Amino acid sequence: MTEGYRWSKQLFLTLLAAGVLAGMSGLAAAKPPKNPAATFPAQYEEEEGKPPPGFRGLLDIRIQSGSGRLHPPGELVISNSSGETLGFDPRYHYTYREIAGGSYRRAVIPGRPSIEEAVLHINDAAGGVYSLRVIGTGYGQYRLIMKGYDREVSHADLLFTIMIQPGEVHHYLINYDNVGGVSLRARRTRTRD
Repeated sequence: MTEGYRWSKQLFLTLLAAGVLAGMSGLAAAKPPKNPAATFPAQYEEEEGKPPPGFRGLLDIRIQSGSGRLHPPGELVISNSSGETLGFDPRYHYTYREIAGGSYRRAVIPGRPSIEEAVLHINDAAGGVYSLRVIGTGYGQYRLIMKGYDREVSHADLLFTIMIQPGEVHHYLINYDNVGGVSLRARRTRTRD
């Protein structure tokens, strides 16, 4: 009887421990969370690819070397219809930063770690007419890449590949519209200032 009692007691303790553990996990799941926001999904989720609220559009203009050189042979300066200017003019060693939401910087081309491009970026760009100048800093071919995005993040792309030399200035007139679909048109108007 002592042996049977031990087995019964051991079986009882094992079942009791299993029941207690099962009950504890059930109780833990039944308790309300300390921070409900951390465990419950948000009331709404932004759809992937949708712009943030208030997004008006975007202009992205890049210049690269068209002949595989490390640096582009020119700099970019853009002006909007209000006369505000953005970019770098190497003739006067002057950087313009007048357009709200705009930036001008050098960046490494993805997949080509030693090759740079100059990037002119205007976030929340207003639709209208822009005047762009490509100011030559070296001899060679450049690739001018323009992208315009509308409020729904649809985009239009333009590409120009042209030769330039130091001191030469290429003027472009850009028509950009970001309402009711994106529209981006550009034409080179003249060489020189």
